[in-house]
Order: sequence, then structure tokens, then C-alpha cells
Amino acid sequence: MKLIKMFIPAVVCLLSLWVFFSVRTDAFAYEAINVTIPVDCFTVYGDNTHTYEVKIEPKNEEAPKPVSDSLNISEDGTGTFDISITEPGTYIYNIYEVAGSNENIQYDSSSYTVTVYAENAEDGGLRYSITACSTGSDSKAESIAFQDIVLSAAEKVPTTTMTTTTTTTTTTTATMTTLTDTTTAVTSTTTAVTTKKQSTDIISDIMTGDNFPAHAIRLVMLISAMTAIFAFLFKRDQSEEEKKNE
Repeated sequence: MKLIKMFIPAVVCLLSLWVFFSVRTDAFAYEAINVTIPVDCFTVYGDNTHTYEVKIEPKNEEAPKPVSDSLNISEDGTGTFDISITEPGTYIYNIYEVAGSNENIQYDSSSYTVTVYAENAEDGGLRYSITACSTGSDSKAESIAFQDIVLSAAEKVPTTTMTTTTTTTTTTTATMTTLTDTTTAVTSTTTAVTTKKQSTDIISDIMTGDNFPAHAIRLVMLISAMTAIFAFLFKRDQSEEEKKNE
């Protein structure tokens, strides 16, 4: 009976400790960091109003969704995908251009595998770094960039066609073949020259937040405290009983 009476204050004490550590660890929860992934789009010669549509897709379940999964970027422009991250981890994305419907444009079929590494910083917060590779390659890309091209007339119009006509008279059998050459004028359009923009550095660090395995430590502390209290109370009660028996 005496052991049960002492057990109630012990439970209250342990619950108080639980609340204390819960509040304390919540105060050190991760602060969100904003990850930016830049995308460059080059000039399209012969089409001054060209706009690129670029998409991003998460490739693993842990990867947070971007603020927007699509960008519309004017030629010779730069856009950024923004992603909010609150936990350390490795997050993988695929970035590619969506092909349009203009038959005069050859759309860039390149795609990039982008990996975001979020880790603990020295100040107790988070920092991140980014690597990008062309899909199917292990070599790092200098930047994530796309180049569309205006097709020339030679690439779109069929070559010369020939028509044969046969004429027959009553007195003399003759076959006259008339060849009609249809020549298609081919206008040479300057092939788009890929202009090299200064590559964008996509490696950066941001530091905020904290890393602390709160739930596991709270559980271990609670179990340890309860074990110690029970052992102490049991030993103490047993000693008192032995003294009474003497």
C-alpha cells in the first residue's frame, strides 16, 4: 500500500518531465530553408517572342513539392524553382522542357537530374547544396540550361519532284516525254548558334534550425527515470519490512 501511495507522486513527476522536454525540444525544431534551383534559357534566333515552358518533378517520396512545378521563361532569360525544406535529407528532382506545338521549332529534349542535399550546419541549423547532371550521365552540369532552334526551310520542305507526260499522233507513233521539274526554293536560315551564358553557380549554403532526435531521447529518459524510481521505492519498502520483522 505504501509503495502505491509513493507511485502516484512519481508518475506526476515523470509527466512533468515529459512536458518540460517536449516544450524544450519543440523550441529547437527546424526552421524552413528556401532552396532555389536556377534555370537558364538561351536566345532562339528567328523567333523574338519565344517562351520556354520548364517543368520539375520530385523523384523520391521524401522530396518536398516545389512552390510551383512549372516555369515560363522568355528566351535569353533565367527562372528559379523554389522549394521549402524543413528536415535534413537527400531530395532528387527531374527538370525538363515541355515541347510546344510550333512545327517551326525544334524543342530541346535535354533533361536534368537535380539532387538537393540538406544537412546540419555548424551553428545548429540547416544548410544545403545542389548538384545537377544530364539524365543518364554521371558528369556534373555547369548549369541547367535549354536551347530551342528554329528549323530551316531545307529541313521542312521535300526535294524536287518530276512529272512525265506521254503524247501519241495517228500518222507517226511517237512518244514525247515532257519532264516538268518542280524546284522548291530553299531559303537558308541561319542555324541557331548556341550562345554560352556564364554558368550559374548552383552550390550554396543556408543555415537555420537545429538537429535533435527529440522523441527517441525523451522516451529513453522517461523509461530510465521510471525504472530508477521503481527500483528505489521497492528497495526502500523492502528494507522497512525487514526492520519491522526484526
